[in-house]
This record gives sequence, C-alpha cells and structure tokens, in this order.
Amino acid sequence: MTLTVYGQTQSRAQRALWMAEELGIDYQHVPTRFADEAKLPDYLQVNPNGRIPAIDDDGFRVWESMAINLYLAKKYGGDLGPRDLQEDAMATQWSFWVMTEVEKPLLQALFHTTGMMGAEKSAEKAAACLEELQPALRVLDSALAGKDYLMGGRFTVADLNVASVLAWLSMAGAEISDYHNLSAWFARCMNREALARARAK
Repeated sequence: MTLTVYGQTQSRAQRALWMAEELGIDYQHVPTRFADEAKLPDYLQVNPNGRIPAIDDDGFRVWESMAINLYLAKKYGGDLGPRDLQEDAMATQWSFWVMTEVEKPLLQALFHTTGMMGAEKSAEKAAACLEELQPALRVLDSALAGKDYLMGGRFTVADLNVASVLAWLSMAGAEISDYHNLSAWFARCMNREALARARAK
C-alpha cells in the first residue's frame, strides 16, 4: 500500500506530513503548490476543490487537513489514535474547535503582521485579531490544567491537530507565556522530532 501526501510543507499540508512522520509509515510527499499546481486537471481528480493538502491512501482519497489526520490516526495511529468512542469524540471536538475558534483570527493576525496574502500590514489590526483569539486560548489553557496533553498523559491526534494550527503563533506576534498550561503543552508539541522531520520536507 502507498500513502501519498500532496501539498507544500509551509502550508496546512504540514499537518498531514507531521502525522505521517509521527506514525512512522511509508509515504510519498508530492509538494503541490496551492497557487497553480493544485488547479491542474490531474490534481483536481484528487481534490476537486483545488486546495491542499490531500492524501491518496492506496486509492482512497481524503481532503481537509483535520479529516486527513483523524483518518490516519484511526487507521494507523496506535497511541496517537482514539482508544474508545469518548476519545474519538474528544479528538473530533478539538479538531473542529481549533478550526472554528482559532484558525481564522490567528491567520488574520499573521497576515496583518507580515503583509502575506495581500493583507494590509497593520500592527493595530493584528493586535485586534490577537485580542479576538484570547477567549479560545483561555479555554485551551483551562482544558490543559493538570495534564500534559489533551487526552491526559499521552500525545494524540487531538494535540497534533490543535498544535499544528497554533504553530503560527510566533509568526503572528502572539505571546502565550501568561497561559502557563498552554505554553508548557505547546513547547512539548513543538519539540517533537516528527515535527522537525516534517518541516524539513
């Protein structure tokens, strides 16, 4: 069987690459560019939306980064995957939560900080986006009280999916040191060897 991960490393595809590295499975990386290669007819057979990432797992195709990682964790995950229905629900909950509550304001802060994606470079607008992010950071900090990871004592797909979005924090100029539980957890996630390997792709 062959797993193929499509997408550039410096994009949401890094989440899928990180997961594949954590799982230690054989895979092929096709560094598809969002701006042009993702719009070509061959790739549109993989993801008709023309976006990255996507995977082809021995003919089974999945797109949307969180869905990809939840699928891989359930199929190959071992300790990274959910052990029962409750953990499955928690992994899904945190994956949906980080996309709905965190990703948009964090990305907007990043864009206004750097001027990426044609956004106006504005410290004031970036600060407003980071302020919008604070309630979600408080929720995450509280959820991590007394725990190393979201499921308790082990790193799982829930941690990977949430941390992969928060990986933009430093580029967006966000400061999380006041959130002691969150910042300790985030450091543990960012220091994982599998993430370093994924970033080197």
